[in-house]
Parts: sequence; C-alpha cells; structure tokens
Amino acid sequence: MNAMNMNRPFFLPLLAMGIALAISGCKPEIEGELGDPIDKRAGFLGTWELASFTQQDLNNPVKETRDLSHLYLQDGIAPLRMNFNDDDTYSIAQEIGREYFGDGGMWAFDDPAFPTFLILMGEADTLQYNLGTTVRPYDDQMAIEYRRSCGEGGARIETVIYTFTFNRIPQ
Repeated sequence: MNAMNMNRPFFLPLLAMGIALAISGCKPEIEGELGDPIDKRAGFLGTWELASFTQQDLNNPVKETRDLSHLYLQDGIAPLRMNFNDDDTYSIAQEIGREYFGDGGMWAFDDPAFPTFLILMGEADTLQYNLGTTVRPYDDQMAIEYRRSCGEGGARIETVIYTFTFNRIPQ
C-alpha cells in the first residue's frame, strides 16, 4: 500500500467537514425584532363558555380520547361559563355537570411571563390546571386540562386527562 492510499480515508471526511463549515458560514444575518411579548394574562380576561369536554384514559393501551361533552352540554340548559376579571377574580356559572372549578375566587398563573398552570383559589381550596395552550387576547378558544393521578410522592402516575375546551364570548 502506498502513502497516497493510506491518507485517502482521512482526507474525504476532512474535505466534507470543510465544505459543510463553509456553507454554514454563509447564513444571512437575522434582522428585525419579534415585537413586544404578548400579555398572557390579558388573553384570559373575559367570559368563556364550554364548547367540549373530553377524557383520555392513560391506562388504556389505545390512549383513546372520549368525548363526554353531553355531561355538560344539553339542550335547554346554559353551558358552563367562566369569567376572568381584571381584578384577578373569577366566577363560575354552571347548571349541570361535576364542579371542577369551584364557585369562584381569585385566579393566577404559575409564571405570568410563561404560564404553564392556571391556579384557581377559592374559599375552600386551591385548584391547579394545566393550560392546553397560551391564550392570546385575540384567541377565541382556550383549553384547560385537569390531570388526575394516583400514588404518593415520586410514585405518582397520571391516570386520566380531562380537557375542557372553551370559546370566548364576545363582550
């Protein structure tokens, strides 16, 4: 084997890396700004009416999602409504279905800049829900997830996810 053939296996990968570095160095500079961050709190303000209610059983191997909206949405009965006020209070109007949100009280996010959880603080207890998405002031829909789990401490296992989807009621 001559010296030229021995260097060839090392030369090709080095050449490929050099070409890749040269191409990646030619990216255009990013210009402009993203704008001001969206006020997540302002996105929640107003009245929201329940549009659907689903359940996902995490113990089921299929992980199917069942539509159980009929438990809350029935002809002739006003749907569940939540109202989030600018003074950090919330109220509930509900005629049928299980009461997952209490009677009303104070509301907050776990982190105002990057909310993951909605916290509802009533007279009797404090409830915490996962936010399906961040709600912006111009969004007409929001989702709140209630995750049930079993076990204690580090052995807690999520078993069911209830998802409440709400539509914004124009003011």
